[in-house]
Amino acid sequence: MRSIALLDGGLGQEIYRRASSVSSPLWSVAVMLEQPDIVTAVHADFIRAGARTLTLNTYAATPTRLRRQGVYEQMGAIHRQAFQALEQAIDVTGVAVDIAGCLAPLVGSYQAQPDRSFEDLRNEYATLVELQASADVFLIETMSNSLEARAACAAVQGLGKPFGVAFRLEADGRLRSGETLSEAVAAVKPHAPTAVLLNCCDPDLVSASMPELVELYPCVGGYANAFKSVEPMASGGSVDELEAREDISPEAYATQVRQWLADGARVIGGCCEITPAHIGHMAGVLANEFEFIRFSQLSDQCR
Repeated sequence: MRSIALLDGGLGQEIYRRASSVSSPLWSVAVMLEQPDIVTAVHADFIRAGARTLTLNTYAATPTRLRRQGVYEQMGAIHRQAFQALEQAIDVTGVAVDIAGCLAPLVGSYQAQPDRSFEDLRNEYATLVELQASADVFLIETMSNSLEARAACAAVQGLGKPFGVAFRLEADGRLRSGETLSEAVAAVKPHAPTAVLLNCCDPDLVSASMPELVELYPCVGGYANAFKSVEPMASGGSVDELEAREDISPEAYATQVRQWLADGARVIGGCCEITPAHIGHMAGVLANEFEFIRFSQLSDQCR
């Protein structure tokens, strides 16, 4: 039976959706500061659905974003609270899972090449790595340019822990920076990530690009979103302006994921608007064909 790493779904969006009274540029981090029990409940629901690698709720907790919102001094406390929320969910469910540190775009999602040096970006990511150093693995997510991706890789690889790099593709199959998928993979390949992934883009786009990605790197995967469009947020708006696609049901998403697996994906999960119901259905329909493992176990499987 083939082994695949099963990630959780759209953690931040699921948290934000359940806390309808909270509206903030800090997204699910703001919810955690006011209603931490919601974060624990979402983690627990993803674990019960079958996820075996759970990401910390720190996507928006970068130094740049926290400083911009005037809460930089709370950065350490925020990261400690994110660990506590996930650890409580693990205790409640009694399931052995990986805790994944989250290295997200430093300024915001869906942006092109940042006007910053490699060293500057690496230093900020190093701060995040230090705050999340006790995580089992790391996921570098929603990368829209290779400069930020390389900086994150350089910051985390010294820990010697498994890590993945996930790129966000636009409708033309390129990164928002204009780089091709091949160029992006080549840029991070010297850092030897455990896996190279596609995330936070349309499921159809992941399906279209997966065969190429399989040819570019030994261990790959994907976790798509179910937004109608991210352009309102990419243009400076807030997550409140984004709309979910009603046609991406758990059944429809599982059909797409099955195609990724047929093409050679070894890591699957979901991004924004992919709920515990999506992950649970996917785990159920695939259980007779695949063994679900933690991301940290991939190294032995992808040689």
